[in-house]
Amino acid sequence: MPEPRAREAVARQGPPAGAVRILFLDVDGTLTDGGITFDRTGDLRRFEIRDGIAVEWARDLGVLPVVISGRASAAVECRMRDLGLEHYLGARDKIAVADRVRAREGASWEECVMVGDDLPDVPLMRRVGWPVAVADARPEVRRAAATVLRSGGGSGAVREVVEMVLRHNGRWDEILKRYEAL
Repeated sequence: MPEPRAREAVARQGPPAGAVRILFLDVDGTLTDGGITFDRTGDLRRFEIRDGIAVEWARDLGVLPVVISGRASAAVECRMRDLGLEHYLGARDKIAVADRVRAREGASWEECVMVGDDLPDVPLMRRVGWPVAVADARPEVRRAAATVLRSGGGSGAVREVVEMVLRHNGRWDEILKRYEAL
C-alpha cells in the first residue's frame, strides 16, 4: 500500500480515474459555516438545504455519504438522522473511522473523497483519492486538496462537490432528467 504522501501526489493530478464510491464529509466548516450558537437547550447549527438534497442524490446514485466530525452535537445528530446519513460524531481519529467504513464497503482509498476545511481534516484528505477543500478552508487544507471549491462551508460546498462527483461518475444527467432540467 503506497504511503499517504504518494497517494496525495497522485490525487493532486485531479479526480481518481475510476468512480467515486464514498464521500467523507466533515461537519463544522463544511456542512455548516463553522459557527455555533448556544442556548439553554444546547447548540444550534445552520445547514444549507441544497447540501441536504445533494447528499440524498449521491446516496441514490451509488455514492455513500459518510459524515465524520470531531465534535459531538445534538443539533448535528438531529440533522444527520433527518437526512438518514451514516455519521460518526465525537470522532478523535477520522482515519480509523473512515478505514472501517472503507473496508466494510470493499472500497479502496482511491475511490474515496474527503471534504474538509481545517487542520484535523488533513490526515484523512491525504489518504483519499480525491481530497477536496471548501473555499474558505485554512491555507494548509487548500494546499492538501486536489480541488478547492468555489463555495464556502455551509454555503453550498457539499452541493458543489456532489455535483462534481456525480458528473465524474457519469450520473449527473440522471438528476437533471429527474427534475426535467435536461
